[in-house]
Amino acid sequence: MSSSMSDEDIAKAAELLARFEPGFLPYPVFEQIARLVALPILEFVPLRAHNGVIEVLLIARPEDDAYWPGLLHTPGTVIRATDVHTEDMQNWPAIDRILHDELQDTEVGAPRYVGSILHNSKRGAEQAQLYWVEVIGEPKVGNFYNVKALPDGLIDSQVAFIVEAARQFQQR
Repeated sequence: MSSSMSDEDIAKAAELLARFEPGFLPYPVFEQIARLVALPILEFVPLRAHNGVIEVLLIARPEDDAYWPGLLHTPGTVIRATDVHTEDMQNWPAIDRILHDELQDTEVGAPRYVGSILHNSKRGAEQAQLYWVEVIGEPKVGNFYNVKALPDGLIDSQVAFIVEAARQFQQR
């Protein structure tokens, strides 16, 4: 491994990182961690069948987002060290963040596992655990789009998520 850091610099960086509690990290620290490791992420692809067409619910990212300002995306979250998984997925903190923070309590069915996808994003490498959920009724956020005619302004790295989730949704 080639590094421009001295052993002393490495020891100081490790000492500073050891002072953080597991869980939510200050954004500048998170950015550097994301650049260096493959982040574990959880992604939901919200789908529905409407008039014979499979549609995906996409949400716009905030205009001040550091990597994808205003772009459309599927709801997801980085899995934190404090996201201890329980047998009941509905009580998993990462899922709770997606359902409440991202989907704003839009009613959806049970998550259905699609697969694990290692991919690159603008933020860095990500190991995505991918699920589809069926949207029940009208969403409280975002808009539906035909999965066979995805819109411009979609985060490129999520196209593969949507395509695979829609394929499995159709086969259900």
